[in-house]
Amino acid sequence: MHLQEPAYEDVMKNEVQQNDQVKRRPFKTNFSRLNNIVSMYIPSTSTERETEKQSDEHVKLLSTEGQKMEFSVGKYEELYDIKLLHNGENLMRSIADAISTPLTNSSGKLRNVTSVAADQCTIYVGIEELPYIFLLKTTNDKPETNKNDLETGSDSSSIKGYIQLYVPRVGDLVPQEICVYSPSPESTVMYIVGWVKVVTDDVTCAMEKRWLLSKFSLTGQHIARTPVYSYQRYSGLAIDTGDGKLLLACPQLSLPETEVKKEPTEVMTAGQLCKLTPGFERRVFSVTMGNDLANYRPDFVAQESAGRCCWASVQRASRTEMVKDGNTERPKISRRLFAFPGRQIGHEGKRSPREWLHVASWDFAELNPGRIAAFDASRLLVVDASSGTLSYITWPDGQDKPTLHRITRPGSKPISLVCSTYHATANEQNRPPPTAYFVAGTSIYSFLFRDIDPV
Repeated sequence: MHLQEPAYEDVMKNEVQQNDQVKRRPFKTNFSRLNNIVSMYIPSTSTERETEKQSDEHVKLLSTEGQKMEFSVGKYEELYDIKLLHNGENLMRSIADAISTPLTNSSGKLRNVTSVAADQCTIYVGIEELPYIFLLKTTNDKPETNKNDLETGSDSSSIKGYIQLYVPRVGDLVPQEICVYSPSPESTVMYIVGWVKVVTDDVTCAMEKRWLLSKFSLTGQHIARTPVYSYQRYSGLAIDTGDGKLLLACPQLSLPETEVKKEPTEVMTAGQLCKLTPGFERRVFSVTMGNDLANYRPDFVAQESAGRCCWASVQRASRTEMVKDGNTERPKISRRLFAFPGRQIGHEGKRSPREWLHVASWDFAELNPGRIAAFDASRLLVVDASSGTLSYITWPDGQDKPTLHRITRPGSKPISLVCSTYHATANEQNRPPPTAYFVAGTSIYSFLFRDIDPV
């Protein structure tokens, strides 16, 4: 029998932490006011450091001979537990059969998983071009399934159901980002960033995408929504489970001024981080980002975890450094992580967000941060946007900077999405330990740390 090689390779524990360099771009003494809610400084004076080579990048990959998809290397199993939960081919076929739709999208290509979220009971996934949320089994739903089924992801009853997404007077909503939250054991809601198709020309019946953020119950009832935009105003979203409010990454606040100004620096508009009340009634705070040297656009956010901070994965477009793209010059693009408090810390009395909301920017050597998720109160999971590898970040009390720990090496199936069941609560002992799920190709894997306390 031919066994598939592992999709991922791990980095041994004693190789992870030695040479991962991180630098902090320090704050100036005077903060520039960026909007009428909060002041924030985006550092621009630090000199870019050349990326340092890391010894762990040159360690020989673990042998893959004879190993199954959920690699069974002894040393690796002491650190993490990764299992193939849902085989992509079987999953996509089951989804197509469930709603009687083709396996391919409008371009004739196989559909992708576009979004994933999870709680202790269910994995929620969005599929390319389909206005549904599909409900899948978690690791807690498989007591009747034998070990071989878990290894191959061959359980034919992976789908628990699906929810059709319809926004009244707007149309069918195709999800791009999902976040689920249970304010009480009896109630779970879904926050969804997605798009609808609208007719833009009554004569030709031409249709275009329009974007919005919506809130749904698990019965499919629409609860609330934002205005509809002609561009993707909202991207990543996460619930700060400490207070139940919604963290949002807004990659752009307006359309580029391409018809007015042709300079390459106008291609990117300002981005924003904000926190909303659960029904979108008001903003708790917002941070508009940008300075004379660069535009910053946050794509993904995560609730409070490492360093008692919320985190954002941000794209930076230089206003001064250009790169050649054929005959065209474009802004130099890079990525970084921002750390910021999601709420006032301490009990010194209520203060304005502009007094406590300051953002730190972090660069890690040879890490191009993409998707992020809080695994627990001390560990932030990070997917590399270039290689599709998985890492995590810790920031123990008393340390002046966070530390990067590498988990997987580049494989044949790069990771594209990640989520976690972590829920901050005053009584953690009454909650089961969190589980993370990530998507590679169209397959879904579960991920656990084997230790009890963070490293």
